[in-house]
Amino acid sequence: MACAPTTQRVRVSDVAAETEARKQRQIALQAYLEDQRRLIRVSYPLLTKGSDLCGDDIRYTTGMYLANSSTLLGDSFRQTAESDYALSNAVQVVYVVPQSAADKAGVKTGDILTRVGIWAVGPATPDGPEAVKQTLAQIGEQTKNGQPLRIDVQRKGRTLTQQQSLLITPDRACKYPVVLGNGDEVNAYADGNQVVVQRGMMRFATTDTELGLVISHEIAHNSMGHMRAKMTNYTLGSILDIAAQVLLKVPTQGLFGNLGGNAFSQGFEAEADYVGLYIMAQSGGDIDNAPQFWRRMATLSPGSIQSSHMATHPATPERFVALEETVKEIKAKKASGKPLEPNLKNAPDLDADPATAPRKP
Repeated sequence: MACAPTTQRVRVSDVAAETEARKQRQIALQAYLEDQRRLIRVSYPLLTKGSDLCGDDIRYTTGMYLANSSTLLGDSFRQTAESDYALSNAVQVVYVVPQSAADKAGVKTGDILTRVGIWAVGPATPDGPEAVKQTLAQIGEQTKNGQPLRIDVQRKGRTLTQQQSLLITPDRACKYPVVLGNGDEVNAYADGNQVVVQRGMMRFATTDTELGLVISHEIAHNSMGHMRAKMTNYTLGSILDIAAQVLLKVPTQGLFGNLGGNAFSQGFEAEADYVGLYIMAQSGGDIDNAPQFWRRMATLSPGSIQSSHMATHPATPERFVALEETVKEIKAKKASGKPLEPNLKNAPDLDADPATAPRKP
């Protein structure tokens, strides 16, 4: 016979359980929104003020976070979103980044969008997440060249609802959205198109300096083309896998593809640390305390302290020391009035004697 509990189970009424479920949904939604707002607030200056380091990967952004009652943790939280945050099917502003384009234009949390340029947000707009998706697409299309965007909003006052027409001059930004993942792992990643920060990382990165370091590192992965490079390396390795299978009849189980995909992995990570700190410096972030992140990471993952040629990431001591040296480099450039730009390999020394400086062939 199967084993079973031997003590009496506490009886819980359905009403009490549902009351507690509502309370827990309130707590969960509040925590989610706090994470979302923090992520947007910290990432916005990195994406905008650091946009010079993103090359041609540029878009224009407003700094307002839009949602409706279906987009915050899904339909199971819809009733909580409606009762606690006065959301509905309408597309509504739930957060405005301080000093962003939307903030300077007078957009307020709680504003309901009724028009984006020439596009009406109304009964013809689909319900649910699609409504927010279409509205964001319209904003992106109508600001893609940096042109000002006029929006109409409904704003609830103390006694009545007012119509407001606002003109937003969008900010130039790196074109990689920074989005919140719902995973508990202490991780963030870039895929070439966006940056995803898991909620586990949000909890671990307790200060905005730490979170800014994580985000700027991932932005640098995208801006330096690391995902494309790794895919190219993987493809080249996979060609060897195919050749071994066809010509030598040797199954490699993708060995060469995996080796190719991980080629220069530590170098890419070190470069993202280096370029990311410049992005952080351009945004006005606290670079002095940024290296401390790697000491804290070492306490979470002691195995990362030991260097290994087989590891995909540099060891945490190396990353800490490299960031400290980069802080010194950035401060020296600031003191001498030089541009805050990363040093490239084989770049001429601008302070060298012109007679001995490298010349183009």
